[in-house]
Amino acid sequence: MDRGLISTRYARSLLDYAISLDQQDEVYNSLKTISEVFWEVPVLRVVLTNTSIRLEERLKILNTAAGDNLPSSLKKMADMIFLNEREDLIQYIALRYIELYRDKFKILHGKIITAVHFGKEEIKSFQKRIQKLVGDNLELEPVVDPDIIGGFVLQLDDYRWDASVSGELTRIKSHFKKKEAVNASVNK
Repeated sequence: MDRGLISTRYARSLLDYAISLDQQDEVYNSLKTISEVFWEVPVLRVVLTNTSIRLEERLKILNTAAGDNLPSSLKKMADMIFLNEREDLIQYIALRYIELYRDKFKILHGKIITAVHFGKEEIKSFQKRIQKLVGDNLELEPVVDPDIIGGFVLQLDDYRWDASVSGELTRIKSHFKKKEAVNASVNK
């Protein structure tokens, strides 16, 4: 079984159906929530694929994982997934839907890593500045990493902008090591 191909088919169908009902944003947000819950609660996959648990109960669990607010298009797709016994692909379908949605609506996704917690207003302000540079819609996920000491690290797709204190210290250390190596080879 090709999980990627099957997941893509379900995700593409869901996106098309959600767009036809103007629910694509709601489905996107629900699937982001479900995807996060899969990472935070790995046993969710086991529960959703456990056929000894009644179907209605598994659907309720999926609804709870989505924040108790599944859009009708996603409910219908969930019914189809369970009917076709593809519960083991729900996480993959969610991730693929998120990718297809971002591609279709030209949304760049990235992470802003800071040493301390940023408030929502600070993130929005930073996001607006970066959005002016990249020109696309931008979605930033805040991550706190005290090891960077200060400043920030911005990751967008394959790009990484390290404006952190620890990054600068590493660059300075590297510069002095190179300089030391050059001086050692000249003095020989």
